[in-house]
Amino acid sequence: MQGGTRPPLGPRSPGMQRSWLLAISVCLCLGAGACQPHGRGTEAIYTGDTDPMEKVVGTINENNRKIPTLWARHYYEANIVDEQKKSHFVNGDGVLLYASPSSMRIVGTKELIGTVFEIGSNDTTFWLKVVPDVDTLWFGSYQNMTEEALARAHIPIRPDMVLQVLGVNTIDTNFNNLPAPTMRFNNDQRMYMFVWNAHFPDRWVAQREVWYDLKQKLPRFVFLFDSNGRVVLRAQLGKHQQLEAPDLPREQWPWVATDYRLFFPDSRSTMRLMLSDVHLHSPDSRRVPVPNPRSFVPPDPKNAGVSHVIEIR
Repeated sequence: MQGGTRPPLGPRSPGMQRSWLLAISVCLCLGAGACQPHGRGTEAIYTGDTDPMEKVVGTINENNRKIPTLWARHYYEANIVDEQKKSHFVNGDGVLLYASPSSMRIVGTKELIGTVFEIGSNDTTFWLKVVPDVDTLWFGSYQNMTEEALARAHIPIRPDMVLQVLGVNTIDTNFNNLPAPTMRFNNDQRMYMFVWNAHFPDRWVAQREVWYDLKQKLPRFVFLFDSNGRVVLRAQLGKHQQLEAPDLPREQWPWVATDYRLFFPDSRSTMRLMLSDVHLHSPDSRRVPVPNPRSFVPPDPKNAGVSHVIEIR
């Protein structure tokens, strides 16, 4: 273009509109800063030192092994999209409980109503209960969980995926064990990107991707994939804070995210958890610490207080 002039902007073709919308979607998916480096020049690209995979994993594990349990109050917001594509909004306060490696329970309550939302997991079982409007309990065993069974049940928020987003488990240091992790460094975002891969009879399959920040090696983004590589959960983690560990000096206290934003593309459901008053155990615990194994007992399907019960099998 000559003379510094620009051609007038006429109507965009459908193809141009789709490209523009796709570009916007990509930026929104990864947060407001994700697309900035491309427009700010090479000065935004990190070219300094990075750590080898073994050291990065060591730092992550050192933090996470200090969090065998977790108890927190939370404020939650969720848009539950049902089988008819109708959205149901629920919000309120509640409690989150976690015990490594696979036990979790998130209870949401509402004033004058009581429990309106519960999502949980233990070593064998997972469940989701939504009381208002949806009025349904989904439950199943990990032994019988398949992609086909989950699709038939139309479960809008998968407990097993929420468990993976908490991001406080340690990483297997034998990098050849399946699912096998690989690591690369994203210079634009200043993130270590880990992808866990499984070996299928006919191919390798990416199952999970987690982005850890350059400085503290704390999880910032989580992506989970189905067997065809489609994203089935996208999560953004933020507002990390230190968790008091009574037997350690303050500088060695572990860090945990307190803001979780989850999106399930298949159902279009969303959930946000904002944690507060975070501890290893409930401050009200006395003789028996909470959480404990009794904290992760699923609802009785015969007495769940809902009109619809769906077993996933």
